[in-house]
This record gives sequence, C-alpha cells and structure tokens, in this order.
Amino acid sequence: MNQSHFHYIVENKNDQHKPWLVLVNGLFAPLESWDAQVESLVKDFRVLRYDGPGQGSAPHWPGDFSLETLTLYLEELLEELNIEKAYFIGLSNGGRISLRLAEKSPRKVLGLVAADTYASVSNLLKRKLASWLEANRVGGPTHRFDVATPWIWGESLLEEKEELLDFYRERAGSLENRVVEGLIIGAMENQSIDLGKIKCPSLFICGKEDLLTPSLLHKKMQEQLKGSLFYEVPGGHASLLEYPETMEKVILPWLQNLKKQNHTQVHNEI
Repeated sequence: MNQSHFHYIVENKNDQHKPWLVLVNGLFAPLESWDAQVESLVKDFRVLRYDGPGQGSAPHWPGDFSLETLTLYLEELLEELNIEKAYFIGLSNGGRISLRLAEKSPRKVLGLVAADTYASVSNLLKRKLASWLEANRVGGPTHRFDVATPWIWGESLLEEKEELLDFYRERAGSLENRVVEGLIIGAMENQSIDLGKIKCPSLFICGKEDLLTPSLLHKKMQEQLKGSLFYEVPGGHASLLEYPETMEKVILPWLQNLKKQNHTQVHNEI
C-alpha cells in the first residue's frame, strides 16, 4: 500500500522525544471521534489517528473487514509512517484490533488500553451483533442505529447528553450498506485472541452501563492477561465517547506512569 490508501492525522510528528500513541476507532467511528481527547494526549505523545477500512474518510476499500485484515491494515500504516513501537488505545472493535496486534507483533506494542471490547465472540454477543445486521437489512441505517442504541449508549448519556446521541444518529447513513454489513460480519467472526500470549502492560476499561461487552467480560480478560489492570468507568459501550474526561482522569495517568517506567528502563540499559 501507499499513502493514498490511508486517511490519518498525526499530531507532534516531528517531536522525536515523544513516543508514539495510536488511537484505534470503534467499529463505525471516524478518527474525529477522538477530537475531545487529543488535546490532553499531545502533551506527552506523538498521536496518530486513522480511519480503518470503511471508516470515515478512508479511501474505498474493496476487501473484507475481518479482524486479520483490519490488523494488517494497521501494521501497514505503521510501516508506512516508520513507526516501530507505540502505545495503543482502542475502543470496542479498535480494542480488539489492538489486542490482536499485541498478540501477533509484540515488539510493536509498548502498552495498550482496550476499552469496551472483547477477545472472543460468545454466542450471546454474536446474537446481539446479528440483530444489528438484520435491522440494517430490514430497515436501513437509522433503524440499525436505533436497534443498537440500548447496547451501545449508557442510560446516563440519554439523561445528560442526548444531543450526542442525536449527533451520531444523524450520521448513521454515512456509510454504504456493503461497508456496514461487512464491518458487522467481521465483528461477528470468532477469531479469538490468545490473551496469554500478550506480554505488554495492558489496561482494560469498561463503562459501568456497557450491555454489549459488560464488566464481567473484561474481568475475565484481565484474569487471562497476566499483569493487566481493569477499571470500571462512567458510561456504556461507547464510554470514551460518552465521557471523554475518562481519558485524562484514568487512562492518561496510567500511560504517563508506563512511559516513565519505559524511559527509566531504556536509560538503565544504556
């Protein structure tokens, strides 16, 4: 691939003293979904945001949307930008991609945050996702959004920030049906991730009101990934979009501490 195949934004590109941090979008989300968090992150990192296949302003994608394809796409983007190592924050399917990358290419991942995500597809989760697929086929994108809403958004958001829900609902039809269905089918494929193979420091985040991938699931993943941590935060499955302050209050301090540890380790090795 060449750069014409990617759509991305880089913050602090030329600040060589800062490590890389890559933000990996949720299933249908564009890179702009991270807008509210970037300001707090650029103080410590060179930040890469990108649209994966089918997302946002990404160029037309003729291929499939499997986990393996989406992970390979990220690897090729990292190679294109000469990013050898980075920290990763992934939301929902983006967390799944980040976990797969850490399993597959451990030297590339300094640490990762996997928020409201999953490492394997249970029968229950598959049925939840299948309802989105059927809703899209029967009633179109807005109907699909409405069917998915109880699984994605927390009740507190509907009470406090209903305008955010309206914002995303209005954009439900921005993706073509082939892409929507391809992404859902890719999310339903049970391409399990072996968490025991992941060696980098890892933090699991889950919204208290996440009904799609609830806290119990994240606690099980934490038990399987040695040394990882788990935090329950406000919001539903889209917790980091619902309450962006979680980034600065919970995730950034963890990353800063990890960054400091890695810097000390490198200094001692020198």
